Amino acid sequence: MLFKLLKIIIVYLSMSCLVVLSAKAEPALSVDPKIFDSEQADRIILVTYADKHIDRVSVGAVNQTYRRRGEYSSSSWSKRIAASIEADYKLKILSQWPIKEIGEHCVVYLIDEDQPIADVIEALAKDERIGNVQSISTFRVMTKSPEVEKFSDPYYRLQTNIQSMNLVEIHGQTTGKNVVIAIVDTGVDINHPDLEGQVRQVKDFVSQKSNDFSIDPHGTAIIGVIAAKPNNGHGIVGIAPDSHIIALKACWSIKPGRMEAICNSFTLALAIDTAIRMKADILNLSLTGPYDPLLAKLIDKAVQKGMIVIASQADREDKKSGFPAKQPGVIGVKSNGSITILPSLEPHDLVISAPGDEILTTLPNGTYNYVSGNSFATAHVSGLAALLLQLERKLTNLEISKLLEKVNEPTFYQLFSAEQLNRMVNMTSESNKYHTKS
Repeated sequence: MLFKLLKIIIVYLSMSCLVVLSAKAEPALSVDPKIFDSEQADRIILVTYADKHIDRVSVGAVNQTYRRRGEYSSSSWSKRIAASIEADYKLKILSQWPIKEIGEHCVVYLIDEDQPIADVIEALAKDERIGNVQSISTFRVMTKSPEVEKFSDPYYRLQTNIQSMNLVEIHGQTTGKNVVIAIVDTGVDINHPDLEGQVRQVKDFVSQKSNDFSIDPHGTAIIGVIAAKPNNGHGIVGIAPDSHIIALKACWSIKPGRMEAICNSFTLALAIDTAIRMKADILNLSLTGPYDPLLAKLIDKAVQKGMIVIASQADREDKKSGFPAKQPGVIGVKSNGSITILPSLEPHDLVISAPGDEILTTLPNGTYNYVSGNSFATAHVSGLAALLLQLERKLTNLEISKLLEKVNEPTFYQLFSAEQLNRMVNMTSESNKYHTKS
C-alpha cells in the first residue's frame, strides 16, 4: 500500500513539474536595431536554408508528450549553420528565426563595410548550405498626407465612400462576424472610441525601432475603415465591424505622427508567417515594394492554405514597387481616384478598384480625418471580403475578386442576399471552368 502511495506521489510531482515547464514564457526574438537602420539597409541580407530539425523532438527524449518549444526557438543544428556562415564570410548575425510554415531557417546578416556586397552575395549563392540569399527589401504603405480636416464633427453622412454602397442594407445581411482579418501595418490606437474592443489580438515586430504602438496613424486609419464600431454615438462606421481583427505591426512611421511608413523583408516575413500560423481568413497588405523571394514564398503558402490575400497596387510599376499585388493569387487594389500607370495585366492578375480618395477614418488620440491612397482602397476590399466570407466561407480569392468587381455599381448591395450571392458564385464558377478549358 505504501509503495503504491509513493508511486502516485512521484507521478503527481512529475506531472506538476511538466506543467510548470510547459507554461514557461516563450523566449523573445533577439533583434539587432541595425535591421531598422535605413543607412545600413543596402548592406543587410537575408539567408534561408531548409531545416528539417524545426520542432523535432529527438528519439528517446524523456517526456516527449509535454515538450514544447518557444515561439521563436530554433534547432541547434540551424544555429550552428548560421554561426559557421557568419564566421566563413565575416558577417554579423542581426537576427534569426525558424519560419515553420515553409520549413526554413532565416538569418539576417550585416555585411562588413570593407566587403563588396555583390561579391559576398555571389559567394553565398554558390554555398551548398544555403537555399536562398537576397538583399533586404524596403516596402512603403500606399497613402497620401491628409489635408486639413474639413469638418469639426465627423458623421456617418460624411462617409460618402460607404454611403454609395448602401452599407446599412448590407449590414442587415452580414457584418463580417467570425471572419479573422490579419492587418500587417503600423500600430493602432486600440483605445480610440471607435476602435476600443475591435482589435482582438496585437503583435509588435518592430519594438526595437518604434516602441509606441498606439500613436501610429496609418494602421489606425486602416482598421477604422474596416472595423470602426457602428451605433456607438462616435464618429464613423466600419465596413466589417464584427470581424476579428489581428493587428500585426511590421511597419514604422518615417516621422512621428505622419501617415507615411515603411517596412522591410524581415519584419514582413515575421508578420506574414504569424498570420498564417494564426489561421487568418484575410491578410491585408496596404503596401508595396520590390519583388521579394522570401515574402513570395510565404504569400504562396498563405494562398495555398486558402487565405484571401489583398494588397495595394503601386501607382507606377518599376523595380521598387508592384509586389505583392502582382503575386499570383493576390487580389490587387487601386483607388478609384488614382492615376495608375501600369503595363498590361498578366492573366493571373486579380485587380479591383475601390474607394480610396478622401476617406473619413480614425486617427490616434480619438481623432478623425480624411485620408487618400491605395492603402485605404485595399482596406475597403478587405472589409467587403469579410462580409462575403461570413455568408459563404468557401469563396476563393478568384470568386471574391470577381464579385467585388461590382463594388462601384449602384446595385452592389443586392449581391449580399443569399439567393443573389449563390447565383453570382455559380456564374463565377462556370466562368472559371470556361477559362480553364480555354
